[in-house]
Formats: sequence, structure tokens, C-alpha cells
Amino acid sequence: MKQIFKYTFAIALGLGLCSCEKLFDSVEGDLSKMSTEDMVSSQAGLERLLSDVYNTIPMDAFNKKERNTTLASNSRNANYSIDVTGFWNYTKMRSINIFIQKVDVALERKVINQETRDAMLGEALFARAYCYFAMVRRYGGVPIVTEPLDDYYDGKENKGLYVPRSTEKETWDFVISELDKAIDLLPESRKDGAYRATKWSALGLQSRVALYAASVSKYWNREAISSSYQAVSQKLTYMEASYADEYYAKCIEASEKIMNSGKFSLYGGATTSVEKAKENLTKLFLDRQDCEFLFGKSYKTGVSTADHSFDILNSPFQGHATAQNKTAGNYSITVDLVDLYDDYDADGARIDGTVKTRNDNVEDEYFAQVSTVASSFNPDIDFIEYDNLVEPFADKDARFQAWVLYPGASFRNLTINAQAGYIKPDGSYTFYQQESCEVNGVKYFSAGAESEGDISAFIHLDEKDADEKARFWNSCFGIRKFLDPNQAIVYSSNPWCDIRYAEILLNYAEAVAESGQGDAAKAKKALNDIRHRAAFTDDIPLTVENVCHERRVEFAMEGHESYTLHRRREYLNPRGGEQYRKHTLAPLLDLRGETPKYIYARVNLYHGDVQFASNGINTDQLDYYGAISNYAINGLVPNPSQE
Repeated sequence: MKQIFKYTFAIALGLGLCSCEKLFDSVEGDLSKMSTEDMVSSQAGLERLLSDVYNTIPMDAFNKKERNTTLASNSRNANYSIDVTGFWNYTKMRSINIFIQKVDVALERKVINQETRDAMLGEALFARAYCYFAMVRRYGGVPIVTEPLDDYYDGKENKGLYVPRSTEKETWDFVISELDKAIDLLPESRKDGAYRATKWSALGLQSRVALYAASVSKYWNREAISSSYQAVSQKLTYMEASYADEYYAKCIEASEKIMNSGKFSLYGGATTSVEKAKENLTKLFLDRQDCEFLFGKSYKTGVSTADHSFDILNSPFQGHATAQNKTAGNYSITVDLVDLYDDYDADGARIDGTVKTRNDNVEDEYFAQVSTVASSFNPDIDFIEYDNLVEPFADKDARFQAWVLYPGASFRNLTINAQAGYIKPDGSYTFYQQESCEVNGVKYFSAGAESEGDISAFIHLDEKDADEKARFWNSCFGIRKFLDPNQAIVYSSNPWCDIRYAEILLNYAEAVAESGQGDAAKAKKALNDIRHRAAFTDDIPLTVENVCHERRVEFAMEGHESYTLHRRREYLNPRGGEQYRKHTLAPLLDLRGETPKYIYARVNLYHGDVQFASNGINTDQLDYYGAISNYAINGLVPNPSQE
């Protein structure tokens, strides 16, 4: 495995996960000149090595994967792809395996005590499990290597050692068994670093992994790949429904241990106040909330420029810190997501949240090419007329209000302007252009304002912004989740919560609903506790459909959608029929009546519309498994997309 296992071990000098959180103490001396043996001669040196292990974890911190689903879009395109994070770095795996060996050497030499050894070993096993989890979900079965392999390698040539791929099921089972070991070794709490893994971190990851394996097993045949491919026939990229129940049971077991511990709760708890719920749901992502946090990443490194930059890159252009020469508004939200957020009725119970745009109740028709002469838009349809832009969203789920920016929303002491155009008194209309007209002595602008600094969407859609300055949403919705509510932050340091308690509750509910195992009443309560935090007063039944719905709205923009579609084999496919397009609402100022009114038209998202992508957006089922690097050199069976 000469190419896979490139034997270099660089000590990462940046702590990445933790510096100002004092996750690891500093080590005296120039670490870049210290050998591994030097590093294991002190606890501080071991902790420094362990920091490199943590930095190996392929965590999706502040990722933008949701933009490759139907729920969101890059403001400059409308890509749709099977996009889940993989991991294929056996050099890093060798580093972890070396650490696992050396921590026992340090114990033998009395550099550390048994308690410290167990905790460190548990952390390394947790990290190794996380890496293999990223491998198996992306590539299927992979070579499982749990030792450095130095005894088989002389530094000059490969002595004929090739580690074959394990089956996909064997690889899933390995990840779960690694986490079993980590759970037994890790402490329940840490005094030596707030972001170091605990028993609860490992149980949380195991809950996620087991549910993933269960879903892939149960739904593999939904997008089955022919056994004519080598990897399928050898079960390297193959699962079957008979495997599912054991994984659902493991998910239930891991989730229940967390739920029964009494150590975790949903931040803010149940409320009947929508405003209070919105406040809590905003704060949830601005700082670490210990009651809901199981594992994640800190950006408080002590270096002001060491940040994730999510805020400045994805804030709306209105009120943006343009002097910092940063792009803005990169994260557009589609109406496909917005419609999923329920409305409240007068008593706080849920009702369908599909945004109402027409008096004939036709809400599944989308106009195409609205910016061209070939537009299918019909201004004479009986649209609902609104007095202001906010009206259609007034009764929306508090999670929508806390996490999505919408036309007319108040944000950073500004009113979000996301107007797509206007209809002039003569019935002609303009989309996605900045122009003006005068009616009864009043001047109106098609983009909703004269100054670009007062606009957040729909203009300059064709420009590539080579100067990396202004960017505008290609939808009328933008992301609010993770953003500071007061100002655009150039160097963002709010933490990433990778595993939070809400996920555990939904994992449990889904596993119970899918398998019929576990406590159905407890699962129903877990499902509804999440809704009650969002100020809903009613209870909904425990069904797979309801759990999946809550997962989509609760974890929107956190990357979960990509993984849910992937594990449940629900990505749309050209073999499955009609190809998909992303959609938005197009708010228009209608100037035809005595008093100007606002209407909302349902339209195809600009960059995915027919003039740009005549065949729609789709995926190929072979892409459920990624391409393996250097498979021929390393004697590995390739994945189906590579045959």
C-alpha cells in the first residue's frame, strides 16, 4: 500500500479545535524539530500529538453542503449533487495508530497514569472511528488498518503488503465497535478541555453512525446498483435490508443512554411564546450551549484572524462590511425549504406552511425563464395581493424566523429588501433588473430600492464578481442561522456544534419509527419536545414521515440534509423520472391598481432554470459511492463509478 500509506508524520502546530479553550497545554521547545519519542516523554508532548489527532477528524464545521440539495443554493449557481464528506488519508490514519501505540508506552514509562491513558486512548479511538465513518459512508468498504505497518515497510519499497478492502458491512461494524471501546474509556466530563471528547460524544457519534448504517441497509435497494459491478458483487458497496434491525437497535441503545443520563436538554426548553422561541433558537448558534452540546469545535484560538468567516461571507449585502473586500450573500435559501416550515394556527398548533401565493390555491406551478422574452410568467393569474412583503410569513415556525432571512424581515436594524421586480400599470413587467418608473408622481424601483446598498437579492445574477465584492441572493431568502444579529462579523468565532442533543432525540425517534423497536411513547415525546421548543402547542404522531420532516426543518443549513438523502437513498435520479429544479418566490410590486400591492410568483431558481440547464438538475445513482484514489496501484477493487 505504498501510495495509500505515505509514511510522513507532520506534527500540526495549530490546535484548530481549541487553543483558547485550553484544550491542550503548550509544550516548551520547537515541536517541529522534536521526534515522536521526544513527544511521548511528557504528558504535554502527548497532548500536542493528540491535538493533531483531533485535527484529523473530518468534521463538517460550517459546511455549505445544503446548497447542493433542493433546500438551498450557492448564489451563483444551482448545483445539485450527492455531496457528502469523505476521508481517504492513510498517512493521517498512521498518525492515529502511532499515537494509540505510544500512549501505552507512556503508561509503561509512568509518563501518564491509567486514568489519563484511558481518556487519551478513548479520544484516539473516537477520532479513528470518525475517520472510518467518513470513509464508509462515502466509499463503502475500505481497508481497515489499526497499526502503523512499519514492520512491513523498509522505507524504500513495498514488501508485497496490500490491505484489501473489507466489505461495507464489516466496515460499518468496525466503526461501531471502535466507538464501543471509546465509550468504555472516555470520562463523562472533562476538566482538561471543554472541547475534548467525552463518553457522551462517543455515544452521540455512535447514535449517528448506527442510524446511518441502518438506513443504508434498509434503503439500499431504493437506488440499487447492479451486481455486475465488482464492488457490488464482492459486497464492498452493498448492504441489504436484513442488516437494518441490528443497527436500529444500536442507535436506540446509544441514544437512550444519553437521554436517560439527565445531563442534556434542549436549549431554551418548551415555550408557547414564538418570540421567546425565536430568541432561544438564535442564541443556540451564537455560543456554546452546554445543555445541548455533545461534541463540536471551538474557534476561540487567541488569534483574531483564525476564524471560520461564515458570517461575513454569508451575510446579506445590506449592511455588509464591504470595506473588508469580502463577498456577501453567498447562501440562498429556496422556497422548497421555506414551504416545509409549518404555520401556527390561533392556538399554536401546526397547520400547513406552504406559502400562499394564489387565490386558486395552485401552489405547485413554477414559471420558467422569467428574466427572458420566453418567460412563461402570466401576470393575469389571480395572485393574492399583500399590503406588505412580510404578510405571507407572519405565522411561520419560530425556526424559520430565527434561521431564514425573508423579504421584509427586520435584521441588524434594517429591513431586508429582496424584491424580484414589478408589474407596471400597463401590465408589462420587469424581473431581475434595476429600473424605475413613476406612477402618480411617485418613483418606484423594480429592485425595491435605488441604491444597491439597500438591496439583498436578484440583481447582477450573471456577474461573476471577479473583484469579490457585492453578491446578491438568487432567491428571495437567505441564511440567518449562525449570523450575528447585530452586525456582519469579519472574523467569526462562534463554535460549531457537531453533535447536539436535538439530533439524538430525532435519531431515537427515527430508529423506533423505522424498526418498531424501543419505546414508542418515549420516541413520540422526543419528537414533540423539539417542536415544543419551537412554540408549537400540539403533539404530532410518531411516524417516519413526521420525523423526517422535523429533521429537515430542525437541521436546515447544518449539512444534515445531504447525509439524510444519502443514507436514505433519496437523491433524485434521472432514471427515476422527471428531473428536478430548485425554486424560489419572486416578490413583485404590482402597480396596476389604485394602491400598489405585493404579489409572490413561484418561479424556477435563476441559475437552474431552463435557459441555463435545459435538462434540469439530477444525480447518478453510481455517485452514492465516491471514486477511490490510486485503486490500481494499491491493488484495490474500484467503485462502480470507476468501472
